Amino acid sequence: MSRTGRVHARHNQMADIAAPEDAEPRRIRLHRRQKDLACGDRVEMDAAGEQIQRRLPRDNTLVRQDGFGRRKVIAANIDTVWIVIAPSPMPARYLIDRFLVAVYNLPARPRILVNKQDAGPAAPSDWLAPYAHLDLDPLHVSARSGYGLDALAEAARGHTNILIGQSGVGKSSLIAALLERHGSGDIKLPETGDLAASGEGRHTTVTAQWYSLTGGGAWIDSPGVRDFTPELESIDALVRGFPDIEALGEGCRFRNCRHQTEPGCAVREGVDQGTLPAARLEAWTALLGTLEKR
Repeated sequence: MSRTGRVHARHNQMADIAAPEDAEPRRIRLHRRQKDLACGDRVEMDAAGEQIQRRLPRDNTLVRQDGFGRRKVIAANIDTVWIVIAPSPMPARYLIDRFLVAVYNLPARPRILVNKQDAGPAAPSDWLAPYAHLDLDPLHVSARSGYGLDALAEAARGHTNILIGQSGVGKSSLIAALLERHGSGDIKLPETGDLAASGEGRHTTVTAQWYSLTGGGAWIDSPGVRDFTPELESIDALVRGFPDIEALGEGCRFRNCRHQTEPGCAVREGVDQGTLPAARLEAWTALLGTLEKR
């Protein structure tokens, strides 16, 4: 009789996998055909829970491209993606937009999480203004003081959540603080670190890690990045990643309008009229340029 399990972490040729009845994950060696397993994957195992028989179909897969254009799977079967930003390090230009392209292509629900708000909400309004029309429902929290963590735990309950963001924004610190309040069982808390002298994170998280929540659901802590390149196989993927531009684009004179210099562009008209933030069109143009260079 087979058992089903969940991949909690991937370590080169090994994977930490737990069945619902397991007190803690067990480390299993992967066969060659199983090398595509990722955190969040559901698998079928033998009755003893010692061998993986097959990976069950994925609902979705969060991926990025590395500096060489290679496809890197971050995690699978995600409901909500929390894009974490903080006053230090400040968000890199277009980074939030790049994350959003990946999330909308899953599809999954994107949320904005502003960390390091030790004295309450203090993020500069210009960080969030370009996304106010996207219903991202920003949540302000502090891993250090505990501000906003109960609201975050309630929003996450019953869902598979992942934190993504730059190195140093405090993702692992948030996970540790959340698990101390709302963890499930005897869980080893993630290691956390400070910013390096450069102002960037020290990459204390090296692989995506699954943490179960009391009452159902889970958090996935993902490695921090200095930059993020979403996987864009076609212009259609870019369009899906900008639902606001996609909606306005329905009014363009030409169906294949790229919203640059074409006549009758409803998207540029939306920017002129204040319907669409100029920063969103700038982010679109930057990613369009990346796509067209391939």
